[in-house]
Amino acid sequence: MTIERGSSVSHIGMVLPNLDGGGAERAMLALAASLIERGCRVDLVLMRLKGRYKTTIPDGVRLYRQRLGRPDRALAAHCRERGIDARTLASGPLETLRAWYLLRRRFPEIEIRLSHARAAHGVARYVHEARPRLLLSALPFANDASALGVTLAGHSVPLVVSLRNNVGTSYSERRKAAARVLTPVADAVVAVSRGVAADAIETLGLDEGSVHTIYNPKPLADIRRLAEEEAAHPWFQDSAPPVILTALKEGPQKDPATLVAAFRHVRDQMPARLAILGNLSDEYRAETMALAESFAVEKDVAFLGFDENPFRYMRRAGLFALSSRYEGLPNVLIEAMACGTPVVSTDAPYGPAEILEDGRWGRLSPVGDAPALAAAMVDTLKGKAIAAEALRRRAHDFSADRAVAAYEALFASLIDRQPHASAQARASRW
Repeated sequence: MTIERGSSVSHIGMVLPNLDGGGAERAMLALAASLIERGCRVDLVLMRLKGRYKTTIPDGVRLYRQRLGRPDRALAAHCRERGIDARTLASGPLETLRAWYLLRRRFPEIEIRLSHARAAHGVARYVHEARPRLLLSALPFANDASALGVTLAGHSVPLVVSLRNNVGTSYSERRKAAARVLTPVADAVVAVSRGVAADAIETLGLDEGSVHTIYNPKPLADIRRLAEEEAAHPWFQDSAPPVILTALKEGPQKDPATLVAAFRHVRDQMPARLAILGNLSDEYRAETMALAESFAVEKDVAFLGFDENPFRYMRRAGLFALSSRYEGLPNVLIEAMACGTPVVSTDAPYGPAEILEDGRWGRLSPVGDAPALAAAMVDTLKGKAIAAEALRRRAHDFSADRAVAAYEALFASLIDRQPHASAQARASRW
């Protein structure tokens, strides 16, 4: 379905905590770009004007920011240079206290902090000022703030919350308790994989009819174009030894210990190098390198840092490896396949088996099993890999067109239930 200007899906607000360099943020920006191309007005509502994604912000987006923390000067300067209007959603101390009092009365069973009330007030302020037809939020803090915000705004606009990860594993007990109360406030829930959907229904007690599985939109043409750019690191300038590429982020989810131990087993059998993408602290890098030193492979490990264009490395890598303990729908596997690069992954709940169709498109190994992960990598590097064109065809199943069509259909169904005029009237009374 294509959006026509003036149709029911004409204006949405997309709520995110910030623009840090994660897969969820990239996926939401890709969705925003696709919606804008189809004639939809998209407002990006940020809890904080912060993050590393700059060039990925689509042309035509309108930016609203809350005053939570100091703004990122580099991001603010980039927005000014691009002519992106970053409007501030003001929330004074009295307004925050009033919101906090109202929300504590409405949700007495969960802890409402002042930071939650301030973020919720910002969302409600945005609804009142911009009057979108629908709100879409992603990531836990933004989801909570949006549920609280539409409550303050009298449910004057439909809300869709996006669940990006394994709720049962990735949420703390406190966050699970809050999510069980706040997620049902949304009119619909989008899960990025069937596994995440089933987990959310069980863990949060959601109505099955309210949960929809929509894969992340992948702008495949853009990925392939960006993959042609030159890779700056010298390891990607020649063909030997092969480079195993991965992406890590802070915390235990990506399981760097298993990854490095597996790489040691690979190095015992053949020459290879390990290149690591990601916005990592010095401390995290030092811990990972200490693991490499304990296996005497540190000279073959390199950190590439955060890069808005990781695809130029993916296209030139011998394979992409994912060592996660749990996932939602790992974007990096699809992106690597779109570049024609073989992939190997742990069979983490949830997502990898769904993407790879239980091993049809790349080897799966048990979570935490370094020898098994190493065996999969060695077999792949020694020629037991899926053809590049076949991988690109599989990646097409996750194309932006398919995902955006599913989002458009869901948005239209929710908006049609709530006529625009009455929604505006309720918003104006807030």
